[in-house]
Amino acid sequence: MYKKILVPLDGSELAEQVLPHVSQLAGCTGAEIVLLRVPSEPVYDYLVPDPDLTAEVRRDIEMGAQVYLDEIASELRAMNLNTSTVVVWGAPVHDTIVQAARELKADLIAMSTHGRSGLARMVIGSVADEIVRHAPAPVLLVRPEIPRVEHAKGYKKSEAYHV
Repeated sequence: MYKKILVPLDGSELAEQVLPHVSQLAGCTGAEIVLLRVPSEPVYDYLVPDPDLTAEVRRDIEMGAQVYLDEIASELRAMNLNTSTVVVWGAPVHDTIVQAARELKADLIAMSTHGRSGLARMVIGSVADEIVRHAPAPVLLVRPEIPRVEHAKGYKKSEAYHV
């Protein structure tokens, strides 16, 4: 079935919500999990960035991205899941993810999505939408878990009782 599952992560808790689904799927199919991080280019407050500083900042960002992926990979490996990591620079992010999926010959791209709709989706856009449109493989999208409210005693989020 699946031999290689590409999992783009941006460092957020939302992005990581796909991991339980991917680990279960990989455990059943024996697929390799490839964790991908596409760092954002550094933004400078001045017009002409110093090339040496830019290279140093990029190295630091890339090292941070690799450490982040390695931590997650070690947790997955502890569950006996074949896991590798890749850090790739590129913009826009969705094109970079699609290109990585092609180059890595991924059978599946699995990622979390905000699940926005309507005006918010139109204004903000969606990396997930673009990936679905251009992906060379099927895409598994996981929406964030929304807490279920049994009953509320007020209007504030802190005043809700959750099941």
